[in-house]
Amino acid sequence: MLEATPMVKTLNWRAYLSEPDMRDMLLGSLAGLLVKVLAAISLFAMNVVVTRTIGAAEAGLFFLAFTLITIIATAGRIGLDQAVVRFIASDVASGGSKQTYSVFSKAIQWTLAVTLGLSLVCWLGAEWLNNNVFELPGFEMVFRTMLFSAPFMALYLIHAQALQGLKKVSRAMLVSSVVLPVGILLLILLMPVNNAKALSDYVVFASVLTLATGWYFWMQSAPEAKGQTPFSSALLRATCMPLWTVAIVHQVIQWSSQLLLGVWESAESVAYFATAQRTAMLTSFILFAVNTIAAPKFAAMHSTGNMPGVKRMALISVRIMLAVSVPVTLCILLFPAWLMSVFGEEFRQAAPALVILAIGQFINIATGSVGYLLSMTGNETKVRDNVVISGVVTVVLGIFLIPSFGVIGASIAYACGVASQNLLGVYQVNKHLGFNTLCFWRS
Repeated sequence: MLEATPMVKTLNWRAYLSEPDMRDMLLGSLAGLLVKVLAAISLFAMNVVVTRTIGAAEAGLFFLAFTLITIIATAGRIGLDQAVVRFIASDVASGGSKQTYSVFSKAIQWTLAVTLGLSLVCWLGAEWLNNNVFELPGFEMVFRTMLFSAPFMALYLIHAQALQGLKKVSRAMLVSSVVLPVGILLLILLMPVNNAKALSDYVVFASVLTLATGWYFWMQSAPEAKGQTPFSSALLRATCMPLWTVAIVHQVIQWSSQLLLGVWESAESVAYFATAQRTAMLTSFILFAVNTIAAPKFAAMHSTGNMPGVKRMALISVRIMLAVSVPVTLCILLFPAWLMSVFGEEFRQAAPALVILAIGQFINIATGSVGYLLSMTGNETKVRDNVVISGVVTVVLGIFLIPSFGVIGASIAYACGVASQNLLGVYQVNKHLGFNTLCFWRS
């Protein structure tokens, strides 16, 4: 009788389903995947409608402003995203949930204060930014209008992280990824516009709607406030500060290529790159879905000393992500020109950029949840170091490549930054946690 191969053994899903944590991981990932598919479709549809409604030049202004707002909202959360998930998940795992409200309220207060301050500074500096950096006609008004959405965006993302810590995965994903693009898409379809300024108004309205949705879900999901005890502000601050650096530099990796295009190239080039980048990121929706489930479980298992469980869940998550992402990546690599033509015929020229970006995203997925593994197990400084190195790689490559190669140079810089960040994460996980996420076939 033939003995089962190691690969077959690792794919014994029935055995996994018999274990509560693994069952939650698999079934939760499926539920999260469905919501994330909805989010990916909504975002893709929004991008298509934006480019086809207002054209490449106005779309470039819109995407550039939206990128800056995303960076401001991220900086305003001062690294609290993963800290909120970690401490709420650990509190729930302890069985008491006595500090959940304290963690949440401190995160909301700190985020609101910092984001309002950053938004005010950017409002006052918008004219200088456009005149001395981007020099794009019409950008100042688009950016100033969209700035009103930054505090709402930062706050609804804190709500999403808190829901994730409570294991309300579908609700967390709806708040973080679905409501905003669906709201913008519906507004465009119901009240068509022809310029980026009007679209900025829609972003503000949709951000308010998303925050209201997040608040409603939180009130429905949070434990009773009675008997709550204060959470240490010093501990929360000590945890989120290294992650703040991570969050900011991660935004540099994610968006610096687009911003540098805005400095050296036209608004149309920004639109070509932005749509290619967002299309390539369709491959990573499974990464987000799995991370939403896995992150609080990593934190809970680590808090109880269950490191074998952390390893096993990490390797299972890689298998799930590869099973879903490989077909999507192949589709992008085989039909890049057709996919880009959906945004308009002029976008076909960004097909080579899409291929480069898709390869970078696939490496991101194949390495697994290395960032969350490190941050949920007390290795925040390792995440920070990895991200800083990758951020430098991205910016340096962008500075050297974009002036000569435009959109292609931006794509290479971004892909190299994403790949280096995650490969460094693989090294750190192997060094500090004792297993290699690239060896996903091992049990």
